[in-house]
Amino acid sequence: MGYLVLIEKWAANLEEVTVNRWLRQEGEPVEAGESLCEIITEKVTFEYEVPEDGTLRKIYCGEGSTVPVGYVIAFIGQLDEPLPEGIEHQNAQLMEEYRQKPDLMLDLDIVLPTIPAPMSQGRLRATPAARRLAREASVELAEVAQWVGEDRPLSEVDIRAYLADTRPQ
Repeated sequence: MGYLVLIEKWAANLEEVTVNRWLRQEGEPVEAGESLCEIITEKVTFEYEVPEDGTLRKIYCGEGSTVPVGYVIAFIGQLDEPLPEGIEHQNAQLMEEYRQKPDLMLDLDIVLPTIPAPMSQGRLRATPAARRLAREASVELAEVAQWVGEDRPLSEVDIRAYLADTRPQ
């Protein structure tokens, strides 16, 4: 039996997340523990791991989409299993309610001093799983970032693709 992948309230102050990019495509099989997509919150970027085996049957939001807690981002099930009905409507309703929430605006009469931005340490953005795999494979993240050629956090999938492309068979 299939299951819905939805954005849960992982932290008390979590209201929304950004689905940065999908690491699997519709129709692809996924195994428990494999990464499905990259999710960005205000505090952390991580790869969402699937809890059970199945096939990624449906993706309900595109890459770069910012969605509220409770939003269904995907359905994982068997190839012959019908897709659940009403998910798009449920998501649209949730988005509408979320957009209508009033933003908390504070009108404080505070003057903050101008502080220069710290110099970048040049640390490459990468998920913890990507850093671990790169370390285990003795690969520099800078090499992978240059090979990927995009300005985004590196994922475990990027490291595996780099290794497959650059290592002798």
